[in-house]
Amino acid sequence: MGMVMIRCPDTGCAIPTGIKMDRERFRSSAVFFSRTYCRICSTTHEWFAKDAWVYESVPAKGKSGGWRSPRADAA
Repeated sequence: MGMVMIRCPDTGCAIPTGIKMDRERFRSSAVFFSRTYCRICSTTHEWFAKDAWVYESVPAKGKSGGWRSPRADAA
């Protein structure tokens, strides 16, 4: 289970949407539109599912106790 994330268009920071979902379920969900309040820039952002991703914490390669975003390699 992970957190659906979006990128703040003002700061470029990843922000959580408050939606918990596993990656496969998110990929197979219907296209949807939503709004998320951003604590970083104090604005409500509107977004489509295609602009979001699921963040699931995974151990970093070769490091014990480290964590990284699975999307970090794609960015």
